[in-house]
Amino acid sequence: MSDLRRTIIEASVSIIAKEGVRALSFREVARKAKVSHQAPYHYFENHYAILKSIAQEGFLKLALSMGSAAKNHTDPLRALSASGVAYVQFALENVGYFRVMFQSPLISEKKLQERMPEADQAHNVLLMLAQKAYDAGFARDMNSETLALLCWSTVHGIATLLTEGIVSTDKPKETIKVGTLVVEALSAHLKMKK
Repeated sequence: MSDLRRTIIEASVSIIAKEGVRALSFREVARKAKVSHQAPYHYFENHYAILKSIAQEGFLKLALSMGSAAKNHTDPLRALSASGVAYVQFALENVGYFRVMFQSPLISEKKLQERMPEADQAHNVLLMLAQKAYDAGFARDMNSETLALLCWSTVHGIATLLTEGIVSTDKPKETIKVGTLVVEALSAHLKMKK
């Protein structure tokens, strides 16, 4: 990836993290990146193309983060829980990415629901971890896909509440602690269903 393209993406992520997706424009990106107003057009057809690139990168980073956290645990439920905490931590540390990744109307000019392989990669990490937990005897009152959906809904919900300041704390360490407590509460609930 060229340095200028990287600079444009990083400037865009920074704008979105501070001001939200609606603040993104080629003019604002060029100003933030300290390049000419025409520079973004050399790499991106329009701002939807920038958003799509941000989403693709974000999903790859999320998949890596979740997978790395899970590898530190041999117990399947602990691995699933660790990946959930990693998800929340990713959201808090990468707000500019997170605000774009799950907004399909934003990343497609024609608002098509097209599949994004990078999103599938992150989702597959969750599916694999949920299957392992299910195979180990957890959450037998549901199937592994439902277990994955339960985990994703809970973790994504708290991540969104925290990143958007709906649930807020005074200190960043306290914020991740709130997310961790929610993930651990879900894990304890699943442990009781074994």
